[in-house]
Parts: sequence; structure tokens; C-alpha cells
Amino acid sequence: AAMHGLPVIATKNGAPVEIHQVLDNGLLVDPHDQHAIADALYKLLSDKQLWSRCRENGLKNIHRFSWPEHCKNYLSRILTLSPRYPAFPGNEDQIKAPIKGRKCIIVIAVDSASKKDLVCIIKNSIEATRKETLSGSTGFVLSTSLTMSEIHSLLISAGMAPTDFVAFICNSGSDLFYPSRAGDSPSTSRVTFALDRTYQSHIEYRWGGEGLRKYLVKWASSIVERRGRTEKQVIFEDAEHSSTCCFAFRVVNPNYLPPLKELQKLMRIQSLRCHALYNHSATRLSVIPIHASRSQALRYLSVRWGIELRNVVILVGESGDSDYEELFGGLHKTIVLKGEFNTPANRIHTVRRYPLQDVIALDCSNIIGVEGCSTDVLTPTLKTLGIPTK
Repeated sequence: AAMHGLPVIATKNGAPVEIHQVLDNGLLVDPHDQHAIADALYKLLSDKQLWSRCRENGLKNIHRFSWPEHCKNYLSRILTLSPRYPAFPGNEDQIKAPIKGRKCIIVIAVDSASKKDLVCIIKNSIEATRKETLSGSTGFVLSTSLTMSEIHSLLISAGMAPTDFVAFICNSGSDLFYPSRAGDSPSTSRVTFALDRTYQSHIEYRWGGEGLRKYLVKWASSIVERRGRTEKQVIFEDAEHSSTCCFAFRVVNPNYLPPLKELQKLMRIQSLRCHALYNHSATRLSVIPIHASRSQALRYLSVRWGIELRNVVILVGESGDSDYEELFGGLHKTIVLKGEFNTPANRIHTVRRYPLQDVIALDCSNIIGVEGCSTDVLTPTLKTLGIPTK
């Protein structure tokens, strides 16, 4: 109405009140008062000056509801706000975290490699930046769907020290640990892992807990493989790999898994505030809080320890868990490791209904694809991205 120069009569409560304050192109009335409505109509139609003023005000002020004006108003209000960061409680375990003071972070998030190849990638990455790692300017973070105990076992069996890393993002982003040594001397000390309880308290907001777990167990029992008259359950609770904020389920036959989109839709219908993820080549299902993810954990580390995301590099494979796409977006750099060590695309990605390039700008300058994972490949690539190397 305002755009076409037509005065209005609207209710004196609700949204019209705020709109009228901006446009000033009509009269407000009580919708339950018949006489007030009649009087307003008569006044507008009989008073030519009032009609003209309302018409001109509407035409003059309607631009204030345009998209450019909305953006201008929004940005002007942001400029009045001073930068604020969350206040983190003083915790001795976290204050001594090795990630503190690092200028560059290299995140290893390769899901498409076997454990043997993953160890090789880790060793080559550390070797490529050995000098900077020892100087304390560069740190490594392992981001994975594995549990902390699985990561510890993997590193120890490979003859590596957990303290080569400054942090571990575990269980698809639902747990965050910092390694440290407890003891008087390096020879007698033992490695401990401090859970970031501030991060956990953040992601636990409205987390379903035990009630959610019981619902998921009941749902898992309904997913069966039918052969003739027999039915065989294909999803089982995996208590060994579960944690406070991650309910894990073992998948016997990935071919009978429902599409992730359907599972997420089911959870929304049930008002369950959580994320469902397929990982380990679709042999494990993880359900984590809605505020948790590997990408969010990385952003938390950036804010918590004052690390510029521009100085973060993520190493990924050619495919990965169902949160694979989330690892690309942002200010950080991404290196896609290509080669035979990548396991064939599993059901997680073969059922994708759109090409990967439709959601990921693979031609972006922040994303580089390389063949292999040797130090000869990683060293010049990291240097190209501005990360100091040996």
C-alpha cells in the first residue's frame, strides 16, 4: 500500500504499530471497535490534507523496508558494538595446554585412509614442519571420529608420542582433549589427556542425554535386514565407543542404513536436538549434540587460544565421514591428499544426490589438491600456503 501511495488503516497492536512508526502513512484503530474503524475511514476520505500527507509519507519512507536499507541498518548497529569474546574460567589443566602460543595449526582430518596410511600421513606432516614444530610456532591437531583411547592406542602402536599433538578433536567433534606430561622428569613422566570442560559445557546445552540414548536404542532395533521370514538387526549400541556427548552405534550391514537425510528428518520430527553422522566407512553411526562438530571445535580452538583461522591448514582425503563437506568452508586453508591410499568412496558418498563441486568451491585459492602424502609433496605445498616448514 505504501509503495503505491495508498494510506492505510491498521490495528493498534502487533506488527502494524512498528511499521506505522517508520512509514507514518495511515491511522491505527482498535479492531474490535466498529465506530473507531468507521471514524478512521471517514477521516481519511474527507480530509484531503491527511490523505495527501499519508500518501507522501508512504512513498518517501517505503525504502526503509528494502533489503539494502536493512543491510545498512544491520551493519551500522554492528559497528557500535565492541568486540567481545567469551570469558573462559581459569583451569590449570587448560592453561598449561600445549596449544597456547602457537601461531600456525595443522589439522589432520583424513578419514579415507587406513590406520596404517593415517600414521604415515601424520609422520610425514610432522617431518615436513619439524623445525617449526620444535620451535613451538606450529602445532598439530588430530581431528577424527575415533575415541581418545583409540587415538592413544594408534599412536603408541606406531611408536609416536601423543605429545606431538597440541590437541585432539575426538568423536566427530563432541570431545576435545589436550595432551600433557605428568611427572618430574621426561623419563618417568606419563602422558595424560585433559578434557576441555568449557567446550563440553557449551555443546551440552539442551543435550538429550539418557533419554535420547534410550530413544536411539529403540530406533536401532527397528532397522532390520529381512530375508524371507527372518529379520536380523543391523544396528547395535556400541557402549565401548560412546561418551557423555557421543552415542555410538555399530553398523553390521551398511547397505540397510537409511539415508542420513531421512534420519535427520526423523530426529527433527521428534524434536531431538542432535546431529547424526556416519563414519568409519559407514560401519559406525555417531549421534552428537547439535552444537558439536569437528568444524565448530576448530573454531572454538581459534577463539579459545587466539589462533587466526587464516593460519590453519586442514589435511583431508578424497572422501571421508558424512561431515566431510564441513571441513572445507571457512578462512582456513585445505589440502586434499589424493592417491591410492584413499579407500574407495563408500555408501556415505555414493548416495549423494549432487556433485561435490556444487557445495565446495574446489577452484578456490584456499584449497589445493596434491598427489600423494610424502614429505616431498607436503613441504612445498605448506610453504605455498604460507606455513613455515623445515
